[in-house]
Amino acid sequence: MTIRAVLLNDTRVDRHHGCTSVIGTVDALCAANGIEITARSPAHHDWQADPAITAAIDDADCVMVNGEGTIHHDRPAGQKLLAAGPHARSHGKRAFLLNTTWQANSGESLEKLAAFDIVTVRESASEAELAGHGVATRRIPDLALYHRPQRADSRSGVGYCDSVQGPKALALYRRMWALGADPLPIVQLSPRPMELLRWLKRYDPGIAALLRPAHARDAMRATLQDYRKQIAGRDDFTAQVASKELIVTGRFHMMIFALGAMTPLLAIGSNTHKIEATLRDAGLEPWRAVADIATIDRALLDRAGRWHGDEEASLTRFLEQGRGAMEQLFTDIASTVRGG
Repeated sequence: MTIRAVLLNDTRVDRHHGCTSVIGTVDALCAANGIEITARSPAHHDWQADPAITAAIDDADCVMVNGEGTIHHDRPAGQKLLAAGPHARSHGKRAFLLNTTWQANSGESLEKLAAFDIVTVRESASEAELAGHGVATRRIPDLALYHRPQRADSRSGVGYCDSVQGPKALALYRRMWALGADPLPIVQLSPRPMELLRWLKRYDPGIAALLRPAHARDAMRATLQDYRKQIAGRDDFTAQVASKELIVTGRFHMMIFALGAMTPLLAIGSNTHKIEATLRDAGLEPWRAVADIATIDRALLDRAGRWHGDEEASLTRFLEQGRGAMEQLFTDIASTVRGG
C-alpha cells in the first residue's frame, strides 16, 4: 500500500541549503517507507486558502507539517501550520508535526497540537517546554543532519556565516572581517535588484540607517559578499564546511552542517532557544554558544578550533542516534497510517 501524504511548509523556496537538506531528508525517508508526497504547500503560503492543497488533503492518507523554526511566540505563520492538525483530524486523516522548535506559544496552540498523532521537536528545550504542559514528544535533531558532508583530507581556515537577525549578522560580519575569516553564505541570493535591496535593508530595520555612511558601507559590503561568495550546490557547500578548522555562525542550519561534518564551531544565539539547546544535546562545551559577538577574538578562535574532553565522542553518538531516530520516525509514520 502506497501512502499518500501532503507536505506543508516546504521550505525550499527560501533558497537555503539547510532547508533544501531538510526537505531532501523528508523525500528520501518517505520514499524508503512507501510514502508518496502528492502535494506540497511552500513556506509562507496559506495552505487553508489554497483549494488545490485542501483538495489534496481530502484525497490523502495523512498530512505532514515541517515545523522548522516557524512555531514560536504564537507567530501567525506557526498558527497556520498548527491548524493542519485539527483540519486533518476532522477529515479523518492522520497528522504529523515534524522537525519543529516550540517556544512560548499559547494554550490555543497547545489545543491544536493535541490533534497531531506524532510530534517531533528538534532539541531538548522545546521538549522540556512541552513536557511542562503534559505533551509527550519525540526529540529528534533537525532533519538536515541526515545529510553526510563529504569529508576533507585536511582542514584549514575559519569559515563564517550570518544570522537570521540582521543587526546581529552585521555585527558578526564586522568581527569576522577584522579576524580575516572566510565567508560561507548559506542563503542563495538572486541577482534581482529588489531581493538584493531587501538583503541590504535587513541589517537595520530603519531605512534611515542607510544614510549613515559607516552602516551603508558595511551593509553594502555584506550584501555583495553574500551574493558573490555563495556556493550553488548543497554538497559543494557542505564540503567547504567540512574543510574548515572552525565555523562561526548565527545560523541554525549552518551549525547543523558543522555538526554533521564534525567541524568545531562557535554559535551565536538566534531568535529561539534552538542553538543553545542543540549544542547541549550534542554534548558540546557551553562556551561554544556565544552571547556577545564582541568577545570573539583570536584566542577564542584558537581554543574553539579543536575538540575538548568528550566533545568528539559525544557528537559522534549524537549523529548516530539522531540519524537512526529519523529513519525510525518515518517507519513509524507509515505504520501509524497503515494501522488505521
